[in-house]
Amino acid sequence: MVDASGLADAGPEPARSLLWGVDLTECGSRREAKACWQHAMYGVKAELDQHPEIRRVCVACQRPRGFPRSAGVKVPGGLSLQIHNDLERDRGRYVQALVLDVTSCEEPSLLRERLSEALSGDSRGWNDLTLSWDEISDCSFREAWESSEF
Repeated sequence: MVDASGLADAGPEPARSLLWGVDLTECGSRREAKACWQHAMYGVKAELDQHPEIRRVCVACQRPRGFPRSAGVKVPGGLSLQIHNDLERDRGRYVQALVLDVTSCEEPSLLRERLSEALSGDSRGWNDLTLSWDEISDCSFREAWESSEF
């Protein structure tokens, strides 16, 4: 994944963004991958319960490689909307949700740059986004978001 230590804002102000990594690469079946994903979402929700000031969540995930036809499996586009809606319904909080498939990422420094942009306070106007590394590797997060709008 990526070292997220430098992504937090400096200073006494509490964090308003959460970066959560989910590694599904060793899952041997769709059922196992789904269970691992659900376990990760429990972790995200628990963290949000502990830190009510968080208003933006990015879940960076690596897809499974361990079961037949796993190469063709993509991160479902509705995951970010599901996270956004679940948090609004269950927690009564408006939280921007980004699910980023980083499976094909081989440039950690560029990934760090894109994540920093997505999690910064300047990144407004979106509710939920599900993107792949291929969609943001050659353009900024904002450009990828704007192109996904159409």
